[in-house]
Amino acid sequence: MKKAISIDEAEGFIFKPSTSKTLNAASHSKNLIDIIDSGCELEDISSIIPENLSGNIDKLINQTLDFIRGAPDFGGAVDKEIILVK
Repeated sequence: MKKAISIDEAEGFIFKPSTSKTLNAASHSKNLIDIIDSGCELEDISSIIPENLSGNIDKLINQTLDFIRGAPDFGGAVDKEIILVK
């Protein structure tokens, strides 16, 4: 059985402003920083414009997958089809 995490859990693990600041200070990829920043906004979107949440999550997933596929460090190591279940 696959287990999903909530927005709150994602914020606690990954999508934190401090993560974005740390990556920015270390001059990491702007694309990666944008992904983190977009994830930080999910809770606001959920409470302010909930009808846009699903679309924003889909966009975030696609940005993340594109980033992983294009990352020279590990993009080529991803040799599996990723199927998203809603």
